Amino acid sequence: MISVCLIVKNEADCLHRALQSVPQNYEIIVVDTGSDDLTVEIAEQCGAKTYHYVWDNDFAAARNFCTSKANGHYILVMDADEVLPIDTDEQIQSFVSCHPRAAGCVIINNVMSGEIKKHKMVRFYPNVPAYYFKGRVHEQIYESGEPAVFEMLPLEVLHYGYEPGEYVTKNKAERYQTMYEAHLAEHPDDGYMLYQMGKLYFSLNEWEEAEQYLWRSYNQMQRNRLYFPVMLVMLGYVLKEQNYTQEALTLLKSFESVYTDFPDLYFLLGLLAMDSGDMQEVEQNFSQALAIGDTVKYTSVYGVGTFKAAYNLGLYYEFTGNVNLSQQCYQFAAEYAYEPALQRLK
Repeated sequence: MISVCLIVKNEADCLHRALQSVPQNYEIIVVDTGSDDLTVEIAEQCGAKTYHYVWDNDFAAARNFCTSKANGHYILVMDADEVLPIDTDEQIQSFVSCHPRAAGCVIINNVMSGEIKKHKMVRFYPNVPAYYFKGRVHEQIYESGEPAVFEMLPLEVLHYGYEPGEYVTKNKAERYQTMYEAHLAEHPDDGYMLYQMGKLYFSLNEWEEAEQYLWRSYNQMQRNRLYFPVMLVMLGYVLKEQNYTQEALTLLKSFESVYTDFPDLYFLLGLLAMDSGDMQEVEQNFSQALAIGDTVKYTSVYGVGTFKAAYNLGLYYEFTGNVNLSQQCYQFAAEYAYEPALQRLK
């Protein structure tokens, strides 16, 4: 049996959508941390077992309380602003058959202002005491005191929580900012948490504040950490938004030889080349992004290695008079139903 575990607060607008995506034969455990809307009633109507938890600014503690109520052989963790794919049970049963008693890492597709940003996260694991959550904020699954070793579970979860409207209406920015500040007060050189603070301001389009924290994260030079290349590209976008094109180019070019398989890096270099008018670099960088293709190795914007890169390359060829190559690029992007490419073909 599989138990799906969620911690929630004031999620009446999206909880029904999330729970409706859970396979009918799964146990659903919902722990409410202080809702004053219809969240609990909706959870019960959807057949969930509901519990209450007094919020203490500790996500890991709330998660561990929630999972302690689960009866399944395995636990699948999700959030109220997420949706599971229709083939969830098929994917999980296949995974368990191939990797019994293993933790599974899924792909989270974050929907952000019309784009999808993909990243990996361990969300599935055996329901045994060795597995538990750790971390007051941005909690992670540990196994016997170490970050859980995992196998890839080909499950793609849609997540809507990073949409700007979500941050405003649910006070997510204020809540996370308070927790980040408390952590950084004790650990001012935590590169990952500095990145998260910069990411928060980035999501709110507050570029100066985002730049401040991202530079502080960058200066920790934790190049071996998974967050570092993502933070680097985000810093490049922040500089671009403030018209610091040359500064962004200088920063990113120094890492070309390090992240040769990261399409987002080359895609952004292509955009910066467009801003600076360096036509040769435009073609080279978008072509390189296409050669790499979309990836799940890094947190990555879906399309920068396929249809988005092809579309921008098509613009370049159209601008330089190569109609045939331009049409080929637009056609490639149109196969992904990318609307701007469809319009250019017309």
